[in-house]
Amino acid sequence: MRRRNVSLKDIFMRYVSAYNAKDVSGMLACFDEACVFENFSAGKITVRTESKAELEALARKSAEAFDTREMKVIAVIEGADRLAAEIDYHAVLRADLAPELKAGNQLELRGVSICEFSGDRIVRLSDYS
Repeated sequence: MRRRNVSLKDIFMRYVSAYNAKDVSGMLACFDEACVFENFSAGKITVRTESKAELEALARKSAEAFDTREMKVIAVIEGADRLAAEIDYHAVLRADLAPELKAGNQLELRGVSICEFSGDRIVRLSDYS
């Protein structure tokens, strides 16, 4: 395991800040090459990536799909190599994503992000809403 030079919360908040700014390079800087990202909605997995390259492709596509998006961190709990964050999420769609998700629609979600770390990089991020 790599040594960590900053707190898990600091790493996560850098990711959130880059996400909100649609700064894909800044987001990816927080992740390990062998990272896993998964999103769960209503108890079902909606997307999963299994490498930084796959995450980059998803992140670039996602950044283009929204006019605006914001994750607001409500609370954070840190463990040895894990972090859980309660998130309020607001976004406005730029493009149609599904029959029920059309351009101009607003998304308002409350969820939880669970991160696992190796050193100062995220190796797994699981979002639940």
